Amino acid sequence: MKIGGIIDISTKDIPNRASMVIFTVGCNFKCEFCHNKYLLAPDVGKFYGIDQLLKIIGSNSLVSGVSITGGEPTLQSDLSTLCQEIQQLGKYVSIDTNGSHPDIIENILPYINRIALDLKGPLNQERLKVITGVAVKLEDIEKTIDLVNKSSKVEFEIRTTYVGNLLTSEDLENMLMFLNQKQFKGTYVLQQYQFLEGVGEQFKQIFQKPEHDALINLLKPYQEIDFPFQIFLRDDIVGYKNRNELF
Repeated sequence: MKIGGIIDISTKDIPNRASMVIFTVGCNFKCEFCHNKYLLAPDVGKFYGIDQLLKIIGSNSLVSGVSITGGEPTLQSDLSTLCQEIQQLGKYVSIDTNGSHPDIIENILPYINRIALDLKGPLNQERLKVITGVAVKLEDIEKTIDLVNKSSKVEFEIRTTYVGNLLTSEDLENMLMFLNQKQFKGTYVLQQYQFLEGVGEQFKQIFQKPEHDALINLLKPYQEIDFPFQIFLRDDIVGYKNRNELF
């Protein structure tokens, strides 16, 4: 498995759990606002054997979970094996994904505890191409959502990074209504875009950080709607808070 970095301990990647974070190299999306662009370069990272990774994970008694992120982890051919082995260590396993490989997700579902799916925008071919920089197979993302949503044993978070000058209130409405129609029963997180150096200096003025009040205004029209899922806001003012506590 090609790894671009490892964080020994994090309290931010898996809610209420200290975890090790493993960054896989490579992604099939080309989102210009991505702060992990360095993981897309062909000469980045190094290859680890599964045994090497297990030794690193097993030696860290401070963490109870492992978050595998990227990049896009489902591009790694040995992801399923790694998940199985981490499960055998008794660690909680969380996977971050863009949802574009439902076959891989289906294969690893028995060996993981959580999936965090980055829904980049509404499932509209034209809009997603603008947001991700590639032609996305909408049916693959929808299939991934359906697969995970049917699993009673896997915690499911769907999140959208709201990027100023890129996403719109209409995009958010389309996503929430889509998830409502799907009877999504996990957690939806609207998270604040924040510029980091990895995005690239040339994009600093193109993509804007939405202010707290702007995010609140985006969520206001939905405060009385009884969705089958919970909605959270994640930003630098409230941290991570349920919409019911925001109004």
